[in-house]
Amino acid sequence: MIIFIDFDDVLFNTKEFSAYLKEFFVKAGIDQELFQKYYYDPNDQAKDKVRLFDPNGLFSRLEKYEKIDTGKIRHDFATKLQDLERFVFEDVADFLVSMGKENLQLISFGLTSWQQNKIKGSGIDKLVENFVITEKSKAQEIGQLLAQIKLGFEEKIFFIDDRAEHLEDVKKTFPQVTTIFLCRKEGRYCDQKNEFCDWEVHDLKEAGEIINNLNMSS
Repeated sequence: MIIFIDFDDVLFNTKEFSAYLKEFFVKAGIDQELFQKYYYDPNDQAKDKVRLFDPNGLFSRLEKYEKIDTGKIRHDFATKLQDLERFVFEDVADFLVSMGKENLQLISFGLTSWQQNKIKGSGIDKLVENFVITEKSKAQEIGQLLAQIKLGFEEKIFFIDDRAEHLEDVKKTFPQVTTIFLCRKEGRYCDQKNEFCDWEVHDLKEAGEIINNLNMSS
């Protein structure tokens, strides 16, 4: 089998981490108003484009528009990113280990450098076979990975995500994939389940039970 799994709000408590980020900047002398003002590039207003957080862009905007020396903040920020294990949900390690590292492909949406820092800082990269970061379509990335992975004829493919739009995209592209909609109480989103979500769960223990049962029945 192969399991494609999302990072933010599925493995990583991004809501709690976001609150931590705000607190970090406030302690560094950047109040919440400035943090929110420059969190995204104010010039990036394209309606058909998802705005992605770029910490280096935030630092640059603070320097350019507010004349703030961010040298020490950048250094402290980079140090903090090296230890993010406390933001990993409690059920993650047991789930990933039980599913088998060789069966796990992490698919994350966001800015490559930023997501890479979070994934490596969390230690999740050590528990999966591979991780891929995309700013576009997860279905496209999954398609490229499936072309490289040798699966048996009856091997099952699973995709776990907290966003219905990503599950829909993958299910439409690959109908054979079992889509699992994970809606945690700690998550930032809890989209409405739709016809493209085969299963809805609230934690990884439930997801693991579904995967094991489906594998046993095949």
